[in-house]
Amino acid sequence: MCGRFTLHTPLDELAERFSLLELPFDYDYTPSYNIAPTNMVLTVLPRQAGLPRNAAAREQAEGSRMAALLRWGLTLPWQKPGSKPLINARLETIAEKPSFRNLVNTHRCLILADGFYEWKTENGGKYPLYFTLDGGRPFAFAGLWQEGDTPSCTIITQPAASFMQPIHDRMPLILTPETENLWLSPLSFKELAAKLPDPEERPLAYHRVSKMVNSPRNNSIECIQPVS
Repeated sequence: MCGRFTLHTPLDELAERFSLLELPFDYDYTPSYNIAPTNMVLTVLPRQAGLPRNAAAREQAEGSRMAALLRWGLTLPWQKPGSKPLINARLETIAEKPSFRNLVNTHRCLILADGFYEWKTENGGKYPLYFTLDGGRPFAFAGLWQEGDTPSCTIITQPAASFMQPIHDRMPLILTPETENLWLSPLSFKELAAKLPDPEERPLAYHRVSKMVNSPRNNSIECIQPVS
């Protein structure tokens, strides 16, 4: 699964990396080292996505993408009040599950990150690890999004690569630049599913970090610094 991640890359670098002409909403971008469920997260949608007017997004004058702030965790119309938001969706079942099958062809998004956390169980306890790709450069999780008064999103997960299995049996689906384009394209999920990247070929690095990341109240660079 994926329950915490980071995004601290400078805003201009994100705009260049993800082909955004500008980041079109007025908000104070603050580097985040401990993004937790229900936080607002920076995402990329195809320009034709048609977010509601009250969403923090605007189409680019030229270009095929737009940036949007979405709440992490889908809240679906039939969920009971107080239900936990759906922060993850399994790649293997998103085309069949009632929660996701109406979104998988028309409401795909990129969820921007530059690292994520996972907890390893050892000797009866747990400790957090921090994972990065390409030396800490930004990347995109595959995501689905849902319309609503507060549009929301969920991160797609897949079976863990072999190196990850001693830590956890699942991991987020991290797209390549090429598959980011496919994920945002009008292709059906059935057409693109076989073209998604092989997790065995994504060289993630990781190190142990402080348990301070266990609390979402802690959100500083110390969260990602290595500890022995």
